[in-house]
Amino acid sequence: MALTGPWNAELASQLVESNFVQWKYGARFLPTETVPLHPVVEEASRLVPESGVERHPFFALAGRSRPALEFWVTQELFVTGVFAQLLGLTSSALVNVHQRARFNLVLQGEHGGVKDGIARASHPWLLHKLAHSMGIAPDSVEPAQPTYDFLRDLAFSMSSPIGALGALGVGNEQMLVPEYGAVKSAFESAAPEVEHGDFLNANIYEDTEHSALIAHIASELIAHDPSLADHYLAAARSSVTARMRYYDRLADLYT
Repeated sequence: MALTGPWNAELASQLVESNFVQWKYGARFLPTETVPLHPVVEEASRLVPESGVERHPFFALAGRSRPALEFWVTQELFVTGVFAQLLGLTSSALVNVHQRARFNLVLQGEHGGVKDGIARASHPWLLHKLAHSMGIAPDSVEPAQPTYDFLRDLAFSMSSPIGALGALGVGNEQMLVPEYGAVKSAFESAAPEVEHGDFLNANIYEDTEHSALIAHIASELIAHDPSLADHYLAAARSSVTARMRYYDRLADLYT
């Protein structure tokens, strides 16, 4: 069992080089100015309610079909783990120590504390427990093509640090709140006996705060460099579209 993933030495080298080529003391060490949410960030946040993700037909289908609900869990095992890693990658791109520390509150929320070597409150671990409670065998978990395609689309949306904030903050953290609310209703209909609350509630309650943290960091970056606004909005829109397309394809598999 491999406990480490791929490592990009070239990326690490570029990170070191950028610290010398683009060195500005204040950008790295001084607190950033508090700014209101940028209008583009507010515009991007409206993409989620406009998507109507909580009304997607897949959730009604999953509420009638336990196999469809179990399939969602197996695929979310891939999405949740990769998402946590992408957050870590994004953190490394934030130069300012104070912004990075605030962003790392999102990372901490995803991973929780550790006791006896186990991250008992981490979202991936809570999802593992949910899968176990449904009787899903680990060796039966395989990524479906829609899941792979969604994660690839998400990665492509993260073409820059500001793009990563838009993709992860809007199309994932913010979008997950209504999305998981719909999943919770599906569990209550199709599998009420399953212990689903720990995982779903942790995400629903925490990700409202997480998306707000990311939105404020993005606003600060855009206020400093207005040219970043279009990149942020495009990545947010792309990630919302990718997640909706993902559910379209899951629904096709069960209709």
